[in-house]
Amino acid sequence: MKKVVITADSAADIPREIAEKYGIKIMPMCVIFGGRALRDGVDITATQIFDYVEETGEIPKTSAVSPGEYIDFFTPFLEEDKAVVHLSFCSELSSTHRNAKIATSRLSDVYPLDTRSLGGGISLLAVKGCEMRDKGMSAEEIYSNLSSLIPKIKVSYLLDSIDFLRRSGRCSAAAAWGANLLSIKPCAAMIDGKIEVIKKYRGKAKAVRLQYADEQLKAHKNIDFSVAFIYHSGVGEAELSEIGKMLENAGFRQVITAFTGCMISLHSAPNALGIHFISD
Repeated sequence: MKKVVITADSAADIPREIAEKYGIKIMPMCVIFGGRALRDGVDITATQIFDYVEETGEIPKTSAVSPGEYIDFFTPFLEEDKAVVHLSFCSELSSTHRNAKIATSRLSDVYPLDTRSLGGGISLLAVKGCEMRDKGMSAEEIYSNLSSLIPKIKVSYLLDSIDFLRRSGRCSAAAAWGANLLSIKPCAAMIDGKIEVIKKYRGKAKAVRLQYADEQLKAHKNIDFSVAFIYHSGVGEAELSEIGKMLENAGFRQVITAFTGCMISLHSAPNALGIHFISD
């Protein structure tokens, strides 16, 4: 049986140390930044995007990975006689999965999975896939098992501001003004491959974040306590530590904290917080 490589689009925002620990290989997605095409996490970071938006008022655009780029990415693994399970950014939000499928139609032993998720949703599947790989499962078995986990992935983000959504045209100026005036902080979740606002919080940022974290833990049953991801785009270390302790006290054996990458940060804006885990 061939050895298996787990790969993922960079929208997974997998921390470098976690990718290295598990041997996960990342396909950088593209950000059009100042007229140049830059690779997410390689040529540009989220903090650089925040600085650019602050200086110019413009939101950079993104570009899907092409089929040719995927072929170039997968081919070295295949030349080593390995099989690949690739975890794609949600197909409803990007054409990356479609392009990965086009690429793999010309290759053998590559299994592109539409995660219907982003950020920690993809990261959770990547970690689980690596655990299956290390148990000796084949690429086909990993693909099948991960497919069954997709409906159980819980991904949500609490936004501190909808300013980036306003600047990118995804909400009106009037809606953004009203949200800021009333200190409304929307919570958006991935539901059936789409981003939906599930609640609107009001109040001071720290209190709202703690409330959000507590409610996420209480809202779901039969939680898989093996691992959880905390994603943020500028939340303070003391607050992140407090939320991490909350998750550990709830029973999570591994809590991984990471800064959001470019794909997520382009919509979340600074100071967003996301808690991601698996449950029924």
